[in-house]
Amino acid sequence: MQRPRLGQPRLTTDLAAAIGADAVAPESERARYATDASGLVGLPDVVVRPADTAAVAAVLAVAQAHGVAVVPMGARTGLAGGAVARGGGIALSLERLDMIAPVDRGNLRLTAGAGARTVDVHAAARAAGLFYPPDPASLESSTIGGNVATNAGGPRCFKYGVTAEYVLALEAVTAEGRIFRTGPATRKSATGTRIAQLLVGSEGTLAVVTEATLRLLPRPAARLAATASFDSVEAAGEAVAAIVADGLVPSALELLDAECLELGGLPAAAALLLVEVDGPDAASVGTQLSLVEHALRRTGARRFERARGEHDIERLWHARRALSAALTSAAAHHLFQDVCVPPAAIPEALRRIAEIAVRHRVRIPVFGHAGDGNLHPSVLYDDAGEADAAHAAEAEVLRTAVALGGTVSAEHGIGLLKVPFLAETIDPVALEVARTVKRALDPRGILNPGKLLP
Repeated sequence: MQRPRLGQPRLTTDLAAAIGADAVAPESERARYATDASGLVGLPDVVVRPADTAAVAAVLAVAQAHGVAVVPMGARTGLAGGAVARGGGIALSLERLDMIAPVDRGNLRLTAGAGARTVDVHAAARAAGLFYPPDPASLESSTIGGNVATNAGGPRCFKYGVTAEYVLALEAVTAEGRIFRTGPATRKSATGTRIAQLLVGSEGTLAVVTEATLRLLPRPAARLAATASFDSVEAAGEAVAAIVADGLVPSALELLDAECLELGGLPAAAALLLVEVDGPDAASVGTQLSLVEHALRRTGARRFERARGEHDIERLWHARRALSAALTSAAAHHLFQDVCVPPAAIPEALRRIAEIAVRHRVRIPVFGHAGDGNLHPSVLYDDAGEADAAHAAEAEVLRTAVALGGTVSAEHGIGLLKVPFLAETIDPVALEVARTVKRALDPRGILNPGKLLP
């Protein structure tokens, strides 16, 4: 693929003619769009900020004509390098596509632009007495387009599921610059290929999503939360497995080890589970929490403490949501991971991660959305001389998840960082099918090259 030379005047001129000079960012702003939360860096040759879907289509048409890579991006909160222009090209920022249409209360749905912030979608749904469940830790700044690109999740996924389960329809643009909609935004449709679901999680490698119509739910009228402490992180993992085996489905079931508790300013323990239940009324959530308490005490919880009202619940969630930032500042270097294993394998996964940390002499604090087996082990190290050991430990963590029947990415995507592990994770025939789809939809390979597929 042709790459534009730095400051190539014809490309910039053609983009300005297609979408307006005001939508082409000054060269001085390129560095702002050179990285995401992964820490990887790739300086784009030009940055564009189109105002609408038609302008996105125009950008892609120009890119196609020049044979130039296009890297779609939103708030750049991704942790896998999915929005990094490692090979240069056009950084296609969708930040201006931030429209949120009035909530369609009668049909329990909402339409938002790819640049709309997740937190603003939550607020719009809440104002209508409804509820949009996906709640990634970055929801204050992440965008709906980014959530769709990585099939984002969050703590509520155990009960409510991930982004894919709330996408009714998408508007998107092909690699050639053609605009299309994936179908009617109905709750059920058996009409044709489910293109919307194909695009969810594709990280901008098949088409550029510009708008999403999202399914909403009635807002739960009541919720309760509690914490349970354990003598070891493995014991907490055993408790999670027991809750799942008992058929209990809290709205959130979060695990934090001792180091995470310290970083979050929570009471000291070897491990802690944060449980939330919700439902239509206080009586039903009270019953749910009592069943969860019984399961936790049966599996060895040393202490079970109920949150005292909404303020206490919010305090717990504030500490939990602050963990990612706390881990980032806990050491000079960090490798923040996102794996998923079957719930019954959580205790063994935690045991093996602890052994990996000892073997490589690095710190690997773990927290995660334990109810659905999604763990976030973070390899921390201070000395640059420990980098090889840290990366070796990270690779072992990923391979451990696969060996236990899990996956190397649960909700953060593949991006650049995890591409080397795909061949070990995905069936080789399935991988070739995925490559065939990519070639069919993006024959010149301009859409987010180097991401998602090896």
